Amino acid sequence: MSDMLEYLKWRGDLSFEQDKFNEVDNLIFASLAYINFEGVVPADTSTRGVTLAWAAQQLKTANHLEQKGVFMTHYPELLVNASQSARFKDVVLSCYISEEDDIVPNQFSAIVFSINCKEHYIAFRGTDDNLAGWKEDFLMIFRDAVLAQSQAVAYLNKVAPQFKGRFYLGGHSKGGNLAVYAAAYTSDRHRSKITAIYNNDGPGFQAAVIQSAGYAKIKSRINTFIPKSSVIGMLLEHCEDYKIVASTVNGLLSHDPQTWGVLGPSFVHEEELSKSSQQINEALIGLLAKLTMQQRELFVEALFDMISASGALTLSDLTNEWLSGIDAMIKKYKSMDKETRKTLRNTVIDYFSMRQRILRDSISQSVGALLTRSV
Repeated sequence: MSDMLEYLKWRGDLSFEQDKFNEVDNLIFASLAYINFEGVVPADTSTRGVTLAWAAQQLKTANHLEQKGVFMTHYPELLVNASQSARFKDVVLSCYISEEDDIVPNQFSAIVFSINCKEHYIAFRGTDDNLAGWKEDFLMIFRDAVLAQSQAVAYLNKVAPQFKGRFYLGGHSKGGNLAVYAAAYTSDRHRSKITAIYNNDGPGFQAAVIQSAGYAKIKSRINTFIPKSSVIGMLLEHCEDYKIVASTVNGLLSHDPQTWGVLGPSFVHEEELSKSSQQINEALIGLLAKLTMQQRELFVEALFDMISASGALTLSDLTNEWLSGIDAMIKKYKSMDKETRKTLRNTVIDYFSMRQRILRDSISQSVGALLTRSV
């Protein structure tokens, strides 16, 4: 099964004028948004942008192509290959912004890819290796909006007047969520310039967002893609339809866009989610329904207080040095008040209990169906 890199080999010689923008191009732009373009792509909208080919060469020369973290190691190769293709090399990059705050917590990054003078893809970065970004993601389970979502709206409102033509908005993971949110909460004038929004395995929203007037106005323009074993993309509420994409791996690893199947200018689509994905998401939905918003907040704060006690600042730190930090995490847990410890412990236990029950029920149903067919 082909992937994005194979797509570039097969379709990279065709310009966007020869073959129009498609859903695979969307995923490539959403993936390239993870690259650190600091000091290479201008942030000021009044400054002329740079081509993808030029930006890639600058990063390569400065030896700044390495990407660390989950789902991120292949992005430099994607950048190099895209920058050497006729299709992407002359795409103009501009309006790059990247902000992080471990205290708030907050992580936000966006960039404009101008396909030509009339078509522009505004890409919002998903969560990278920084734990501040991961905590901000968790805040979504009890807040109607997080800071990154407000920043996405402000970014769109700032850059939209600077470009002529039409916009595609998109991103992978949290970046897809930000793209939808920005389109829903921008002005009608800017919204009218948006052709489509692409949410590539990004989480959904609280009910207040889904029920908003702005969301209703863009619902028909939202293109949501999730891998067959999706976990991240099925979180919270989705009102729009979604398409299921084949992946070469299962479980959480299928969140990696490089594993998504590509056939020609489209993804390889599947009919339904895997059983494991359905079971995990049913357990998560059941767990969230059981928790009040206050309990959700208490759980998230307690969980990340423990993680912070380990000294880890990135997901890589946490996974690579977890043995050295586990004592500090245990001490932090023991120092928490009784109610916090209870919420943290019960939430974890409840999730695995629900997961086990759902798995048991699924096995019983499968066996029952098999016996029925055998009679």
